Amino acid sequence: HEGTVYSLAVTGDGKRILSAGSNQRIRVWDVETHELIEEWASHTGHIDCIALSPDDRLVASGHVEGKFVIMEMKESGKIKHSINAGGWVCSLCFSPNSEKLACAGSTNRAFTIQVYDVDSGKLVLGPIKGHGDAVNCVLWSLDGSQIFSASNDRTIRCWNSESGESIGEPWTGHTKAVVSLSLSPDGTILASASHDKTVRFWDARPGHPIGQPLQHEDVLWVVTFSPSGAFVASGGYHQKVSIW
Repeated sequence: HEGTVYSLAVTGDGKRILSAGSNQRIRVWDVETHELIEEWASHTGHIDCIALSPDDRLVASGHVEGKFVIMEMKESGKIKHSINAGGWVCSLCFSPNSEKLACAGSTNRAFTIQVYDVDSGKLVLGPIKGHGDAVNCVLWSLDGSQIFSASNDRTIRCWNSESGESIGEPWTGHTKAVVSLSLSPDGTILASASHDKTVRFWDARPGHPIGQPLQHEDVLWVVTFSPSGAFVASGGYHQKVSIW
């Protein structure tokens, strides 16, 4: 890449990695050989986030200019839909059945979540409002009934994915922006990473904190569970990947 890489996605079989960033392109790499397989030009501005559907059929990418596109993975990034979300697209996440796409962003001081039908490209839910600052991450529950969100307002929230209603109160504990979420493979534990230099764990149903925060040297940007759920990996400004 010529410039900063902002987002990565891995196919379900673990054989390919998709990368995107400030060069306005999505690149597809072979994990084993490290070779570039394809390069797609889908945006006129830098790409902030990409997401891969669970069935590996579709790729979504979004950027600061307020647009996101849905592309066909097996057709070299052929654009299926180009959608104006109305503001900065910070995070995208496909539903477990690959039929819907959650989009988080901000525009005109409105910090919202929107849900789109993948086949039609039409808005089917939202805008969901409730956060007091930019929404940095959206994530579906394993059964598709809930959407989790993380925000600069230092909270995590849980939403009914059909009605958009808030489920319970905001989850509090972080003291700075919450920027990344990851769900354990069994769907019972949510991990969150924050600019307060910690990773926290939560019971995914009631939202109660679990255990003590994992302290880091510097601001964090990402956390993810291992496929087995036995470990989490985190990374940030300290230029290290920590495995816990």
